[in-house]
Amino acid sequence: CNMRLAWLIPNLFYLPNIDRCLAFTSPTTEGKGFRLPSSLRSPSTLNRAHRDEGGISGVFIHDDAVSRRSILSAGAGTALTLLTANLRPSLAVVGGAAQSTARVASWPGIESLEPLYEFKLSIDAVVAGVQDPTNWKFIRKRLEKFFGGFIINEKNFYMGVGLQYMNEIEYDKGELPNYVLLDKEARFEALENTMKNMESLKSVLADSGSVNADTVEDLAKSCQRSLQLFFAMIPDQDVKAVDDLLVHAKKADVNGDGRLSDDEIVFLSPTEQKIWKRRVDKFG
Repeated sequence: CNMRLAWLIPNLFYLPNIDRCLAFTSPTTEGKGFRLPSSLRSPSTLNRAHRDEGGISGVFIHDDAVSRRSILSAGAGTALTLLTANLRPSLAVVGGAAQSTARVASWPGIESLEPLYEFKLSIDAVVAGVQDPTNWKFIRKRLEKFFGGFIINEKNFYMGVGLQYMNEIEYDKGELPNYVLLDKEARFEALENTMKNMESLKSVLADSGSVNADTVEDLAKSCQRSLQLFFAMIPDQDVKAVDDLLVHAKKADVNGDGRLSDDEIVFLSPTEQKIWKRRVDKFG
């Protein structure tokens, strides 16, 4: 396999007192490997991870990645404006899970969902990390980096990926247009609320004089719940497929460096190898 695997984690946020590592990802063409979500790496790899002040480790981002990322971010802003200008329906919740309001004919490929699933793993790591107040300063710094950079930041990147996923959903041709809009808006609100809750968590952690443990934990769980609503509107088999993909990728990472080399990617099934290639072509 001679493809350039080009999805690197630019920053690792190490939570010193839990056996996990938080990873927010962004695209790059630097290097020749696919860096696995750090929450999936082996403990020995986590212990070897380089960490600078505040527990943050940087990885170079190629200029080509900025241009690709800018396109996604700009697309997120445009689509966001169009969506919110038309309607603001509430998110329907039945039995604890969000329900699709429209009939879907076909769903996006697993490669389109994979970055969002890595994001979900990162939010899960935040929820685990805030249980220990000694992690709060590291989480705050990582959230500041997530929201920093004005337009070209990780928040807008993930909003762009999420909106792109929504736009790739093909609805039943006989479905009512209003139902389609309601469905798109419900998905958008779930993702948007995740970002709002994360920003609220960042603000609370920045107010060192009046940080309350219950408030911090509640906000972290609110981030998790809102993102769970987004995933609840995705077929269970797709969520399982992307989870299995990451588990298999971890096993294929023989040398434990967090990357899949051309020699290692062959340990994935032929179907999963095709998904990796499509993912890199799409976001790399």
